Amino acid sequence: MRLITRALLLSGSVLAANSILTLPSVAAEGMWTMDNLPHTTLEKTYGFKPTATWLHKSMRSAVRLAGGCSGSFVSAQGLVLTNHHCVIGCIEDLSSEKQDLINKGFLAKSLSEEKQCPGMEVNRLEKTEDVTARMQKALAGLSGKAFSEAKKAEQSLIEKACVGDAGDERRCDIVELYGGGEYHVYQYARYQDVRLVFSPEYASGFFGGDPDNFNFPRYNLDMSLLRVYDRAGKPLVNADWFPINPKGAKEGELVMTLGHPGSTQRQLTMAELETQRDLVLPFRLMLASEYRGLLLQYSTQSEEKARIAQTELTMVENGIKARTGMFQALLSPSVMQKKREQENTFRAWVSSDATRTQTYGDPWQTLSDTQTDWRNLYVDYVMVEIGFGAMSQHITWARTLVRGTAEKAKPDNARLREFSDASLPAVQAGLFAEVPLYSDFERTKLAWSLSKLREKLGVDNPVVKSILGKQSPEALANEIVTHSKLGDVAVRKQLWEGGVDAIKNSDDPAIKLAYLIDEQARKFRTDYDQNIEPVQKAAANQLAKARFAFQGTRVYPDATFSLRLSHGVIRGWEEKGKTIAPFTNIGGLFDRATDFDPFKLADSWIAAQKKLDKKTRFNQVSTNDIVGGNSGSPLINAKGELVGLIFDGNINSLGGSYFFDESVNRAVSVHPAAMTEALKQVYKAKHLVKELKLD
Repeated sequence: MRLITRALLLSGSVLAANSILTLPSVAAEGMWTMDNLPHTTLEKTYGFKPTATWLHKSMRSAVRLAGGCSGSFVSAQGLVLTNHHCVIGCIEDLSSEKQDLINKGFLAKSLSEEKQCPGMEVNRLEKTEDVTARMQKALAGLSGKAFSEAKKAEQSLIEKACVGDAGDERRCDIVELYGGGEYHVYQYARYQDVRLVFSPEYASGFFGGDPDNFNFPRYNLDMSLLRVYDRAGKPLVNADWFPINPKGAKEGELVMTLGHPGSTQRQLTMAELETQRDLVLPFRLMLASEYRGLLLQYSTQSEEKARIAQTELTMVENGIKARTGMFQALLSPSVMQKKREQENTFRAWVSSDATRTQTYGDPWQTLSDTQTDWRNLYVDYVMVEIGFGAMSQHITWARTLVRGTAEKAKPDNARLREFSDASLPAVQAGLFAEVPLYSDFERTKLAWSLSKLREKLGVDNPVVKSILGKQSPEALANEIVTHSKLGDVAVRKQLWEGGVDAIKNSDDPAIKLAYLIDEQARKFRTDYDQNIEPVQKAAANQLAKARFAFQGTRVYPDATFSLRLSHGVIRGWEEKGKTIAPFTNIGGLFDRATDFDPFKLADSWIAAQKKLDKKTRFNQVSTNDIVGGNSGSPLINAKGELVGLIFDGNINSLGGSYFFDESVNRAVSVHPAAMTEALKQVYKAKHLVKELKLD
């Protein structure tokens, strides 16, 4: 189960510049942008030539969940198919002690019963434009602070012009490809009225729990249905959507994902990979493992506390397993040796020619030099600026209010990127979302994270002394959770609309703490934005130019949470002399089930057991190249029919952030036959079966 979570601790992206080094592509490798597909490979390998009409329809049928997942339109009435784990945050927000939608599931029997997901946003890509020349002209000859400010200003100008007066309906993002070798502006239709239609029980959507996670065979109905509504409050009427083919695809058949992979690091230099191996991954794993222990202990106190912590615990365990796989990949001598050989070959090509050496310089050395500064800053940056040292919904709201109102008062091109005019609608949607708040849980998390802040930075650290003063983490957490009024949406709106003055005059303890944090956090942010990132970006840009000269854009860029197509086939693999078949079936679900979690069947499946066709295919694997962010991606065939729903990768794919091995890397998806059988026989969702044209 691949998640982009609310807390960066659980799945956070890696802050490092991308070089342009890429391992040679094999048949199924690559997360390709829609304007640079491997047409020759598609035609020669599969006999498939996507037309302009096919590409346009497919682009507009795929969607992005702005919180970090993918999805697709599957009906003409705005119905969106995605993963259960992609909407578990929404389900949690809509749940309560009296109405546990996570564990009991949810089915809206009519439009009037569909429930709006607080703060959720769905984006549909409308068009892209190459703005590389404009960006490179604005950045020519600049470095350090000047580079950072010029880049931020030019990006804001481009995005603002793209959005125009349609900020509530349109979103525009500058997407950096090839480590800054190319810049494109992506224009999306923005939908912020998104409602939950169907979600299975947790026991069905995450059957097998952490033991089965990133493994295969699998038996997960990791699907949910949302509906997008227009500004008039009616279901969106859309012409482009993927029809579901219940028969799915045959073994060996071409299948493609159209999704939004979040982040890969396949183009990092050896120096950057070593920073990941030696610092970033071990630090994140250690912190997350301790946090998991806290959540497990909290969950044992009562059934209600277990329910409250359930989603967070799921996310943390998922992140630990994913990062462990990434860490093990970088600990592999063979992987690192292959990466080193590829880098040496590329460097030798540059250095073998005097003109190339003069043109491109030695960006590898520059990136290596920046690693010292980044390593020195990393722990402070993560704990203070990213917020691992103050994990609380109160503090998240407070920091958005403190920093957001300050940034709003500046000209758009002078703001931090996350508070640009183009980004404000999403910021406001999250800030004003009606979500449940559990005081005891908030107090526990905040006290623990403040104690970690003190532990990681040190008692005498001026940042720690400024934030904690003479108080203990527990006392400060208790004061904030007890006395803060930010749980009231009306209070948050009043402060946001009141601007800087309203924030300064607030006596809310969460606001006061956020002020102290922001004062220190901005110093670390400025250091990174002016002294580390621009140096890395400039070096990455030189590497990009060298790579284009060496190989052109025949290689794909690293993932950037933008729309990508990955091609592959339905195929199992060989594991330790054993053949892993590409399909599982419903009968296997009942064979694997026990009377105990996480292999305990939901009551609805037990009740429907006799009606189910046990030979119906359940989950499947394919050779598609995916990473986190691809969750919820449609798996489609050459006809543009949906033949699977991506929800995971196998254990071998966990090194996919750094490399792809077609022989063993597999994408795991829900078979459409299982979705059809479940909606018909288990959940009796006749109206959805009809809308999805599955009857």
